[in-house]
Amino acid sequence: MNDYEILFEKYVKELKEAIEEEKEFLDPNLDKERYEYELSISGRVIAVFRKYWFECDKLNDNEENEYYVNPKDFCVDWLSGEHEELFRIIEKMPYYPIGIDEHGNYV
Repeated sequence: MNDYEILFEKYVKELKEAIEEEKEFLDPNLDKERYEYELSISGRVIAVFRKYWFECDKLNDNEENEYYVNPKDFCVDWLSGEHEELFRIIEKMPYYPIGIDEHGNYV
């Protein structure tokens, strides 16, 4: 397994935990679309998303690493398929809570 795959496993685990914690605060009677949207904008889920976006970017900056993975692909697209439930939640984010500074760095 490469460094990105190891990091991705950690991301999935932490994202699942954050979602489970947030489910306790949501109305279970919400329709599925609204329920997933509410999860996607929760503070815990956003914090995990941002953490792993930056961790992926940090791996990209490592000169010893022979790969480059777009952080958006890592945090969103890699979830599709095997982690479809997580993917459906993350894809409902109205925007990615990541900015870019004047030097082109993620903030």
